[in-house]
Amino acid sequence: MVILKAGYGLDSNGFIVSDVSKDKIDNMYVPCIRKSVACLEKLFPEQLHSVYVYGSVARGEAIAINSDLDLIALFEGKLSAGNKAELKKLTEELSQKYRSVVREVGIAVAYYDYTMDPSNYYENAFLKELSVCVSGDDLGARFGPYKLTSEIAIRFNGDICESLARTLNKLNSASNEEIRTISQGFSRKLIRTFYSMVMVRSQVWSTRLHEQAEVFIHHFPDKKSVILTLQEWIEEPPADREAVYELFKREGEWACANFEDEAQLSYC
Repeated sequence: MVILKAGYGLDSNGFIVSDVSKDKIDNMYVPCIRKSVACLEKLFPEQLHSVYVYGSVARGEAIAINSDLDLIALFEGKLSAGNKAELKKLTEELSQKYRSVVREVGIAVAYYDYTMDPSNYYENAFLKELSVCVSGDDLGARFGPYKLTSEIAIRFNGDICESLARTLNKLNSASNEEIRTISQGFSRKLIRTFYSMVMVRSQVWSTRLHEQAEVFIHHFPDKKSVILTLQEWIEEPPADREAVYELFKREGEWACANFEDEAQLSYC
């Protein structure tokens, strides 16, 4: 295991260096992105402000068919229930149309007023550091730069308790296929949460799961076996409800109990 040193992912002044850009988006995903933007503009001609790509496609690390295309659609004015139903239908149609390229097209909803509010640190930093604008006025350009702070860590993954409760509830009635999807998704969430707990003290910035896992293990070597299991579940999601429930409950509750105290420990 390579130990990432303090300063990794940061510039000489300690500010986060974003690892996403338009130049990193593989050409194979461009038709799907363009179609998604065109459909959003057609559905919401008055409300759509801008569209962003984030995740593995924005980092240039996506794997054809296996990776999702993650988009954020930013709107001026709240969407109605009918609008949300139209958006859900659109994501299903796009996922079907481009299934030879991406596993799924996901479109997250954000709102202009909320995003521009300085108190909504998460939205500001997410657009600035993790997202690439592919249509409209790039709000991310108005924010930052950012240093690694406990506020970023808490805003990014401080919802672990709520996320755990939702996940355990879903597992209770999930089908085998749904268990696999939940296992994969929450395994990613736990690794990202664990990394956020040690991000400030390590002064290492990374959005790559394997690097995040390494940083966490360096500070919590006794959790190595847990991390290895989570990594295995991301690659080959299990359908064993009892095993998944037990591990998620145990490690999720540990994260809930320790997250804020650990996330606020400073670099020495």
